[in-house]
Amino acid sequence: MCVQEKILGPRIVEWDKRITTKGILILFLPLKQGGKTMSKRFHGIDRHKRFSTICVLEQSGEELEFIAMCTDLKRYIRSLGSEDAVVLEASTGTFWWADQIEAQGALCFILDPHKFRIIKDSWNKTDKHDARNMAKALWVYQVTGEFGIPTVHKPQAVIRELRTLFSQYMMLNRQIRMLKNSIHATFGENGIALSSAKAEQLLSAKTGTRLLEELNISVASKTCIEMNQSLLWAVLVKKQQMVTEILLAGEQLRKQVELLITIKGITPLTALAFLADVGDVRRFRTTRKMNAYLGLVPRSKDSGGNMQSGHINRESRKLTRTLLTQSIHHVSRSSPYLRNYYCTLTERRGCGRARIALIRKTCAMMRRMLLNDEPFRWVDRTLFEKKLKQYRYLIEKNNEERKSA
Repeated sequence: MCVQEKILGPRIVEWDKRITTKGILILFLPLKQGGKTMSKRFHGIDRHKRFSTICVLEQSGEELEFIAMCTDLKRYIRSLGSEDAVVLEASTGTFWWADQIEAQGALCFILDPHKFRIIKDSWNKTDKHDARNMAKALWVYQVTGEFGIPTVHKPQAVIRELRTLFSQYMMLNRQIRMLKNSIHATFGENGIALSSAKAEQLLSAKTGTRLLEELNISVASKTCIEMNQSLLWAVLVKKQQMVTEILLAGEQLRKQVELLITIKGITPLTALAFLADVGDVRRFRTTRKMNAYLGLVPRSKDSGGNMQSGHINRESRKLTRTLLTQSIHHVSRSSPYLRNYYCTLTERRGCGRARIALIRKTCAMMRRMLLNDEPFRWVDRTLFEKKLKQYRYLIEKNNEERKSA
């Protein structure tokens, strides 16, 4: 009887024999199921926009089925059950497909392709090889339990909804910035340097049109500014609507939001941005791991006993960092300790490093507040009650408007 039959037959027996195949050492140790049925089919799905390539392995590790081009993935998923385990690559829409797979009772893993070196470093990367490699990796992980597969965290549905809304919110901010810069550039071409007060009035929907008529600029420049003004005002309205949608979408996280806004400078929008970025704070074992995920920890290079610190990683999740940067001066005045910390660090290291350090410390405080379920130690009660009243009023008002509509 072969090794696989001894391990994966009807009666799974203890087996601790090492087998070397083509230089790869495999330890066959079956997972303890604790009374639950072990997965019998292992599906590796390489999903694309119009079709998917699927490889299915049976419990013995032999290939049961291979579908080179599955054009109806929904129908295929409906055929899955509790005895199936599926692995998908993380890409656009993967979380939605994972929800559909889990709804059928199947086990689903979302693979991180950047850390799965079999695919990342493969010299022969095709859909066929990717699907088979994923299925084999899933089979080895489920059968032996010795070799893990790098997966990504799947956040709750409310977190995913918030991330979708916040991505649109940040896009609107970029458009606003571009339109304002275009207006200022047009004035610069006409030799006009606007003061801050004048620029604010010109960009306002109430006074912008009247002030533009008073300025002596060319017809072409006036046409461009009028068009940019109208676009800017429309985007500003949409941005305010997006803020309302974000607050309503995050109503399930109301308890956490009301806890975090006890910090001066943290608005409900900033609190929801932090929760949308982090998801469940309990999944981070240390504060440093969470800050690294948020792109707040500087890169380090340690070689030959010499350690050098670099800049922060700006490619990580940056929503929290962006919004906190805009309100960090208010946060620095939330307690004597934070004020002294920020001022001292500004004098020694400069404003930029001090700002990032304070953001890092603020995120650590918010993590601890959520873990301990306790408010900020130096809470300003008057300011907190005002923010809480406005937040609750906005939620109740918009809920009533939705019900009446």
